[in-house]
Amino acid sequence: MNSNVDISIIIVSYNIKEFLYQCLLSVIKASANISTEIFVVDNNSIDGTCEFVRSKFPNIKLIANDENLGFGKANNLALQKAQGKYTLFLNPDTILQEDTLEVMFNYLERNPQVGLAGCKILNADGTLQLASRRSFPSPLTALPKLLGLSKIFPKNKFCGKYNLTYLDPDKSFSVDAISGSFMFSRTNLLKELGGFDEIFFMYGEDLDLCYRIKEKNLEVHYVADTKIIHYKGESSKSAPFDSILNFYKAMDIFVNKHFSTGYFLLTTLLLRLGIFSHLFGRFIGKIIHNIKTPIIDFSFIYLSFILAIIIRFNEIQWFFDYQPVILLYAFIYLISATLLGLHKKKKIDFIRAFGAIIIGGLINGSFTFFMPFIAYSRIVFLISFLFILLFLPGWRIIYYLIIYKKIQNKSYTNRTVIVGAGSEGKRIADIITNKPELGYLFLGFVDKDFENPQTISTINNLTQLIKIKNIENIIFSSDKFTSADIMRLMDKIQHLSVNIKIVPENINLIYGKMHIEKLENISIVDVDYNIYKPFTIFIKRTFDVILASFLLIFSPFVYLFKILSKYITNKIQIDNYSINEWKSPNKNKTKFSWYPMLFPIISGKMSFVGDLIHLPNDIKTRFYKPGITGLVQIEGLKQITMKEHEKYINYYMRNYSLMMDIEILFKNMIK
Repeated sequence: MNSNVDISIIIVSYNIKEFLYQCLLSVIKASANISTEIFVVDNNSIDGTCEFVRSKFPNIKLIANDENLGFGKANNLALQKAQGKYTLFLNPDTILQEDTLEVMFNYLERNPQVGLAGCKILNADGTLQLASRRSFPSPLTALPKLLGLSKIFPKNKFCGKYNLTYLDPDKSFSVDAISGSFMFSRTNLLKELGGFDEIFFMYGEDLDLCYRIKEKNLEVHYVADTKIIHYKGESSKSAPFDSILNFYKAMDIFVNKHFSTGYFLLTTLLLRLGIFSHLFGRFIGKIIHNIKTPIIDFSFIYLSFILAIIIRFNEIQWFFDYQPVILLYAFIYLISATLLGLHKKKKIDFIRAFGAIIIGGLINGSFTFFMPFIAYSRIVFLISFLFILLFLPGWRIIYYLIIYKKIQNKSYTNRTVIVGAGSEGKRIADIITNKPELGYLFLGFVDKDFENPQTISTINNLTQLIKIKNIENIIFSSDKFTSADIMRLMDKIQHLSVNIKIVPENINLIYGKMHIEKLENISIVDVDYNIYKPFTIFIKRTFDVILASFLLIFSPFVYLFKILSKYITNKIQIDNYSINEWKSPNKNKTKFSWYPMLFPIISGKMSFVGDLIHLPNDIKTRFYKPGITGLVQIEGLKQITMKEHEKYINYYMRNYSLMMDIEILFKNMIK
């Protein structure tokens, strides 16, 4: 251990570069009168944290992990290298007061019985963060908090025991536990304990460390003489996992590790029951949140049938007889809506709602008019159809108007990134930043490098960024990326629930069916490829599988019949070449060269209609799966340029329909 270093400061970071920057500036200011060494341990961030630290803070000791090791393990890596007399574990979303390091250093110097200390922690609004000082979780401490009594009677010793709200926040005390966002301890003690227990990935490791320090007959103190600001939750927002789920898992590990032997079985059981009831309640809530749109649709469909039955029969008793058919019809309507993407996309689409009702109505109508055992009443079906046609698009229109009003009131914004930090991208960013009434919350750029300080990710990590930052809108700026680049990126993210928009350099070069939105003199185009819609994916895949299976079974019999016919008429002799001719890959020899390709079509690796099987050497990008035939193939082009390839495949993906596939196959057959 280096006696010249007073404090080793360890900061674990994950995709929180902007907060880390402010944190490091405050740490450097607080180190003016005390000797420190600073470690930044990066858990494989995609926002350029490592490049940023190397560039802006070359004297900081950076540990760049190749994967997210979790909070405890990442801290331990730096702890092994720490040379200071004391060590501070610090969250990256904190800002220190100028005297914080000196105050904490002197406090532990004066109090040798203290093994671990934390300071006063404030929220961003200046209020005290309750996690600054805590009791260990137990049924008696957790029950008032679970019942909400701690908020009603915070100054009561029993009700406020978990967060010690009955204690004066401006006085220092010995407590059970402190917040993991700021933990100040003796380095030799931490190394003796082995640092954090790495069984905890995130959450719980701070409680565990406090517990183990108290087991060594040392005290844990809350120090009110200095304070920091903690933007609570910013670190966990960037985590690619369910932070709440990890919290409950951590609490269960903590209880199992420390309380199972010391507590009665019933006490431990009650504590675990409380943890898992919270987890189960959140799980149910998440399911309801995810299926709320189908639930609303089902409710309106059900209501439509109730109203139709009342109008038709003027009484409700028939309603019970209609239960089986109502459920069947509702199921058909909901399946139609799901296949058209109504229950997947974040945006409210009342136009597709009309389409889903028409499709569902045609299917249900065929039951009603052509299947007597289902045809309870055609009048009920027609009346309910009209109500559904009113209700399903109707509630979406009303909801849309409510959201629109929120945008106008600046209370609702869509999390947005711009792909391309060129001049056009910067111009778009300036407009949506300065005009929040447009409804865009600009988070940063996605580019090929981190040259622009507002770049939060490279294009290679775009999929991860969407998941981590909960991106809702992606705007492609076409002045820095070619159309091939944009199409390749769109193909990678098309399965995610995100709205894709393009700002074209030339309005004539717009991809996809479009809705044009004007931002001053900039046109932003909503991109919507037909071939990526859930319903069209289902139709195309079904067509491929059925046709390929049919040909796989019957083609050999057709060919053998053909060979036999020729043999009978003495036109050819059956030889080894003829028997194997149907599976030859040489297109010039036979029309059955496609037979071996039926297997990858069934597996989904190919399609009957798609991109070129073998791309020319100068074309590096494949935008869609290869096909036996396609627009390029039926044109009979012997040579094709990269721009021509983009034009043909883009047209196909944009305008895809089942009839287009059938037409292409027919033209290929008669060529």
